[in-house]
Amino acid sequence: MAYRHIEPLSKQVTIVVGLTVVGLMAFGLALSFYRNVLFDETLAVIEGRNSALRNAIEAGKRELEYYQSSQYKDKYAKENLGRVTPGEQVLIFTQEVDRTGGAALPQENDTMAQQQEAAYLELLRQMPILEHWQLFLFHREKIEELKRSFYGRK
Repeated sequence: MAYRHIEPLSKQVTIVVGLTVVGLMAFGLALSFYRNVLFDETLAVIEGRNSALRNAIEAGKRELEYYQSSQYKDKYAKENLGRVTPGEQVLIFTQEVDRTGGAALPQENDTMAQQQEAAYLELLRQMPILEHWQLFLFHREKIEELKRSFYGRK
């Protein structure tokens, strides 16, 4: 009877060991698959960088060709050395002046408005999110007041 009692135990141990080996093999396969996926992603990132480097090198070659061209040499001589080819006329452009004595030029107003808007948006970006949402949800009049203070409107 002792012999029969040991036999089922050895079968159970064999089954457990076999299942453990199969499980470890499955884990190794999953790990290998995961490493392959990571390698493919890394390879794609490296290919993207290589493409960007190729583009940068091509742009650098075109820029070098331009700097070596006679067109650039002529432009450089005209701008920095004051060289004028016979028969050429030099035109000098200055900023437009408002001769009416009224308001500033529209370009100046546009840049002022852009600066004010940029300052307002920067204040909103620096504001803590919780405070930003509280203003938005519960104190809309304070937002309008804040806008008026930046844009100078009444």
